[in-house]
Amino acid sequence: MNELIAPLLFAAIFSAGDGLQQRDGKASADLQVEPAQVQAAQVRLARYRSVETDGEVRRGERLPARYQAHQHVVEDWRALRLAKPPRGHQWVQTGSSYTLVAIANGRVVRVVR
Repeated sequence: MNELIAPLLFAAIFSAGDGLQQRDGKASADLQVEPAQVQAAQVRLARYRSVETDGEVRRGERLPARYQAHQHVVEDWRALRLAKPPRGHQWVQTGSSYTLVAIANGRVVRVVR
């Protein structure tokens, strides 16, 4: 390691927690959070819908991890009267529906109920 980088890296690692320690049993003023700030943060988080909340998969979302196992992949798509998946895509059974998913990134392209 470079002689100039090692001391800086060492100092950064061991001084990162200095401002987080409490002194004399009192929390520092910059660590206290107002209730209004907490409520605003919760509202911001609530704007984004998760697939996990309602269990429904929608186009454009990433396929949930529980459906990424090989057991959910539909091998015989013809028997189910599904269209031939394009190159780099596969059909996955997600509950009572079938979902066309891009293999590379896990994005949902189409949902058939």
